[in-house]
Amino acid sequence: MRTETKDIPEADRATGCPHPRETYDLIGHQQAEEKFINSFNSGHLHHAWLISGAPGTGKATLAYRMIRRLLGGQSLLSTSLDIPRDDPVSQRVESLGHGDFFLLRRSYDFKTKKLRSEIPVAETRELSEFFRRKASEDGWRVCLVDTMDEMNRNAENAILKTLEEPPDRAIIILLANNPGRLLPTIRSRCMHVQLRPVPEVELLPWLKSRHSDISENILNAAVKLSRGGPGKAVSLVQNSDKVLTPLTRYIASLASSDAVFDQKVAASLAPIGARTERTLFWEALQDILQYQARFATTGQWDGAFKPLPIEKLPQVWERLWQKACHLQNREAALNMDKKSVMIEMLSSIRSA
Repeated sequence: MRTETKDIPEADRATGCPHPRETYDLIGHQQAEEKFINSFNSGHLHHAWLISGAPGTGKATLAYRMIRRLLGGQSLLSTSLDIPRDDPVSQRVESLGHGDFFLLRRSYDFKTKKLRSEIPVAETRELSEFFRRKASEDGWRVCLVDTMDEMNRNAENAILKTLEEPPDRAIIILLANNPGRLLPTIRSRCMHVQLRPVPEVELLPWLKSRHSDISENILNAAVKLSRGGPGKAVSLVQNSDKVLTPLTRYIASLASSDAVFDQKVAASLAPIGARTERTLFWEALQDILQYQARFATTGQWDGAFKPLPIEKLPQVWERLWQKACHLQNREAALNMDKKSVMIEMLSSIRSA
């Protein structure tokens, strides 16, 4: 595990958001947490845990709560993983300075000056060396893989070997957005914890408590567009100036057919450094198109912001949603010009 400085990007940190290892509260996943606590207290803890769910649902936040407990962090209640920030174990995990904790994630390439696109097998072999060493303290050795989706197949096979022959007093926690893509032999050797979307009635007051200075409209939109993910809701709020605010203005511009704004939005989301904001914008746009398709069918609006000020048949909105999904995937796969692709999509909504 490489300890990284604050100047180096971290693959598992969303832009503008606290890192999951710096997050100490968990919302909406009490049953998942109880499953781990019961297993831990029973003395028969499974050696491998697979935590799955959509991005931003809280997978890593739950994982770090488990890790603090495994490494000796103390909670006031035996039925909780609420280990405080000032606990010595919390401090060491947060700083990536605990000798019995290994974090496997996409690393930073100092030659290309950017994060690697995947977790290669060479870095997975470092995990084997970690488990061959004796624990620095008389307790568990813990590895977190964040995420399995970013592993190539050779790296997956290397992880599988460790799962097949688990070391003593060792726990591996795997995070996955799409567990169905993993090798079946990996899934079968793990205790699977699937995180469900957090209901809006729980998510909205939680988000308000963290961002009391943010407008009601932004908070409501962030919850609606979060897909039930607390982390994604926070990311939408933190990046609202490049995602939610431009999206609001774009929707308003549809009434006046002002296509000039399309270029401004596309240009702001085109730079390499705007990768997170562009992904959030794409997904928010797709969700709004789905909301609009339902509205065109039922006449009832339950989405973010207000209905778009243009009328189209439900099947037209559905086609626009499919096009948005298709263009986002093509843009990533073919490294297409980011600005041109976004302009094409925004113009299609105006003219379809």
